[in-house]
Amino acid sequence: MQQQLISHSPDLKRLEDEGYEFEINGGLIVVHHIPYVTPAKEIKYGKLVCALTLVAPNRTGRPPDHTIYFSGETPCNADGAALIAIINNSNQQQLAEGLVVNHYFSSKPTSGQYVDYYEKIRTYSEILSAQARSINCTVTSKPKAKKAA
Repeated sequence: MQQQLISHSPDLKRLEDEGYEFEINGGLIVVHHIPYVTPAKEIKYGKLVCALTLVAPNRTGRPPDHTIYFSGETPCNADGAALIAIINNSNQQQLAEGLVVNHYFSSKPTSGQYVDYYEKIRTYSEILSAQARSINCTVTSKPKAKKAA
C-alpha cells in the first residue's frame, strides 16, 4: 500500500527520489532523520509528522494546513536559542502507537498554504537542518540520497 501511494503521488515520489526517509503510519506521514540543534548546541535527529490527506486511495491531496509535529528535543538556532519563530507549542503527545511528538510547529508560506507534501516537508526540514549544517556542513535530512559518482 505504501509503495503504491508513493508511486501514484508525485510529491511523495519526489521526497523518496531525493533521499528522504519516511513512512506512512495510518493517516500520518512520518519523516525520519531530520537534523536539528539542541539547547546544548548538539546535533541530533528528530522526526517530522503531519496528517496525510488522500484524494484517492493511492494518491495524496493538498496538505490540510501549514502545521507539523516534531519528535525530538527543543529545536534551536546554532547558538542554542529555541526556534521560537516556528514553535507553536511544546507538549508531548502520542499520535499513534509508538509515535510520540514533543512540539507543534507553525510556519505558513507566503501563499498561505503548502502546494503539496514535498513543499511542506522540504520547508520544515530545511528550517531545522540549516541550523545543524551551520555547525557541521555534512549533516543531511536525506540519508537515502544517492551519492554523486
